[in-house]
Amino acid sequence: MKRAATVFASVCTALLATLVAPRIATRVLFSTVSPRQRYKVEVSQYRPFPFDERAVFLNVYRDGRTRTAHKLLYTGDFLDGDFRDLYPNPRFRSEDIYELGDVMNDGSTSRPGNLRIVNATQKEISYLLIETGWYKLVVLDLKAGATADLNLQYTGWLWCQARFADSGQRFASAVSIVDSADSKESRQLSITVRGGNVAIESPQPGLRASHCCASDRPDPQHEWLC
Repeated sequence: MKRAATVFASVCTALLATLVAPRIATRVLFSTVSPRQRYKVEVSQYRPFPFDERAVFLNVYRDGRTRTAHKLLYTGDFLDGDFRDLYPNPRFRSEDIYELGDVMNDGSTSRPGNLRIVNATQKEISYLLIETGWYKLVVLDLKAGATADLNLQYTGWLWCQARFADSGQRFASAVSIVDSADSKESRQLSITVRGGNVAIESPQPGLRASHCCASDRPDPQHEWLC
């Protein structure tokens, strides 16, 4: 009888841990409000147990309503540094452009570039995530036909991923960038969404198609915990 009670108590404890652990294991790392307070971006981390692999997600709210939920930003284990140290200083670059981290956070060098982002479709894009080095930039709610021009410091790689607001379809692209050692001019870059694809292009030589996506995050087809 005593043994049965012990087994029952163990089962109940395990069940309770299963139900409660996800809530305890998820915590908000950053919460940032846009300049005109229309957007709020929360970056949260999920780690069930101290030595388990952890995942960091992006949640976007516009006018108090959820626009993007549980977008995977990063995965790592206990050997990796804290996400807040790897990607510090979350901020809004403008009302609808969010960024965090620093391209040269690991001491590497970067190059200057001018980036044009084009939504050449008739659909709104809920987010367009751009990554290079230890830097992440998210364009929010990119309207159909919209264009955005940005200055961008980049390393030898550039990744991007986007999602249509209506269908939820996701698509991604990546390139390696090889600049000549004596080149001093800013590289012209473009990220264009056409149909159900996104292309990273440059009129200057040195771009090569690469495996998608960023080294600390799987591609859209292999994202887990989504």
